Amino acid sequence: MSALPQTNPSPTGQVISLASGFSKVSVNQQEIVKIFNQKSGLVMQGMCKFEEKFEALYPLFRGLSEAGKPKSLNLRFSSVDKTAYFYYPETSHSEVSHFFSELILLLQKEVKFKKVLKEVILNQNHFKSEQVLLQNAMMD
Repeated sequence: MSALPQTNPSPTGQVISLASGFSKVSVNQQEIVKIFNQKSGLVMQGMCKFEEKFEALYPLFRGLSEAGKPKSLNLRFSSVDKTAYFYYPETSHSEVSHFFSELILLLQKEVKFKKVLKEVILNQNHFKSEQVLLQNAMMD
C-alpha cells in the first residue's frame, strides 16, 4: 500500500506524495486521517480513513472532493465507516497529488479554526461569568 501526505513544516503548505505506502495527516499532533495508496498495474488505488475523533470532517471532505476533483480521479464513499476509496490512472499522478494536497490543507485549516473558535467561545463565556460576579459583588 502507498502513502499520501507528508507535511511541509510551513504552516501554509503541504506536499502529498502518492507513492506506494501509508500516511497519516495530523493537526496539533493529532491524527485526523490515514491515507493508504498502492499501485495496481497502470492504476493507483487507495483509501482515506478518518480517525474516530475527526469523523465529523468526513462530510466536508466528501463535499470538497466532489466539488473540485480531477476527472481522472474516481472516488467512492462509505458513510458507514467514514472512508473514501479512490483510484486513478498513474499518468494523472501529479494532478491527483496536487488535488489531495489542497484538500488536506483545507481540512487542516478547518481543524485549526474550530480549535481557535472553541477557545474564543470559552474565553468569552469566562469573561461573561466574571462580569456577572463583579456586578453582583458591586450590588451588595
